[in-house]
Amino acid sequence: MPTSSPSEDKPRAPRTDTVQQPGGYAVMSKSPVAFMDNLDIGKLHVPASQRVGRQAIAAYSDQDGVDADGIETDGSNGVDTIKVLMATDSFVMFEAARPKGALDEAHIHPDHHAVVFLKKGRVRMMIDHKWYTIEEGDSYFHPLGVVHQHEPLVDCIRVETKIFPNGGAIEAWNKLLGDSPASGLIKG
Repeated sequence: MPTSSPSEDKPRAPRTDTVQQPGGYAVMSKSPVAFMDNLDIGKLHVPASQRVGRQAIAAYSDQDGVDADGIETDGSNGVDTIKVLMATDSFVMFEAARPKGALDEAHIHPDHHAVVFLKKGRVRMMIDHKWYTIEEGDSYFHPLGVVHQHEPLVDCIRVETKIFPNGGAIEAWNKLLGDSPASGLIKG
């Protein structure tokens, strides 16, 4: 038996068309796959279990401590800690942790569907103006263009896949997350 790890787990040489972006972790190339970390470029196995999540504040959240209606909040509204698991031009799959009570704004996404598995916790979820209680182990779906909102009843972890039927997933992800630490997906 070989003592080293299989060759598919060893990083391949970086592509010559890779360009380092500001912020130190966003790299662009012509490949259809994207990663959260430069160390994963060229690997067939990505050790996301060993990655630390990055704070994500969506463009529609109240990151400045004031919600869309001008009401002061604690500024944590809609904040997730995210680990991107896989991304291509058609989808972004990520794990997101959100603390109890971090209610995001009711919002829609005109460019993607979302399929979600609640890995841990309990969430009150509004989809198309109807409220559901999502329990640990449940899944839910909200199609593109449908209003939705998350309210964690306890600290939660979800695995979400955003599906972009017209492509552009990586660019849309980076636009949605703006300057928050979880933006800047790497194309490898």
